[in-house]
Amino acid sequence: MCQQGMFAYLGRGILLILMFLVTIPAKQNRDHKHNRIQRRPYHVVNYRQVEKQILDDILSPSIYDSHIRPRGTNLSASESDGPTIVLVNLYVRSFEKIDDVKMEFSVQITFRQQWNDNRLEFNDQKGKIKYLTMTERSKVWMPDTFFRNEKDGKFHNIIQPNLYVRVYPNGDVLYSIRVSLTLSCPMDLELFPLDTQTCHLKVASYGWTTKDLVYSWKKKAKAYDGTKRDYNLQSTIE
Repeated sequence: MCQQGMFAYLGRGILLILMFLVTIPAKQNRDHKHNRIQRRPYHVVNYRQVEKQILDDILSPSIYDSHIRPRGTNLSASESDGPTIVLVNLYVRSFEKIDDVKMEFSVQITFRQQWNDNRLEFNDQKGKIKYLTMTERSKVWMPDTFFRNEKDGKFHNIIQPNLYVRVYPNGDVLYSIRVSLTLSCPMDLELFPLDTQTCHLKVASYGWTTKDLVYSWKKKAKAYDGTKRDYNLQSTIE
């Protein structure tokens, strides 16, 4: 009887040990799954990558040709094409000099042009993407704008070219560039030094006619030079 009781006691002990060994891995497995669920990374959208993909899509050579002028806006149902409207404005950064002997003035400006190119419309991802920015202007169509009364001019390229191109979801394109210009200004000096001179900044297209391209000032421009004096800009668009 004593030997049988001892065997029974040992049998129950072995059974409890086996049950304990079986229970621990099961619990550890549940804990591992729980931790794995908790540590699952949150999916974050990389909108910079989305922007690149959008640019690659809308500027694909099979879809977009930067040599072709965009069609006009606000066309009626019977019209298939019209002149491209280019809105122009500028910010005068400084007047470097006004020369009454050579009858010219030198100015540094930020020159902006805006137009619509319906081929560049894109999905703004529910308002997450306000616009796309590029620094290579050759990728989109550009108006061939020049200054009719320019004597000399230069772009600013330090540290990088001072320009950008922004494309908006509705196809609007904004082109901004910093330039320094020396412009002619015929002066009437009969009342000098009590004279008042009016100098023009004349903007025109080099190759397109008004049937293809129309310039329009976006707003009246003023420049502040750090003093109490404002410069009123008078311009001529041809």
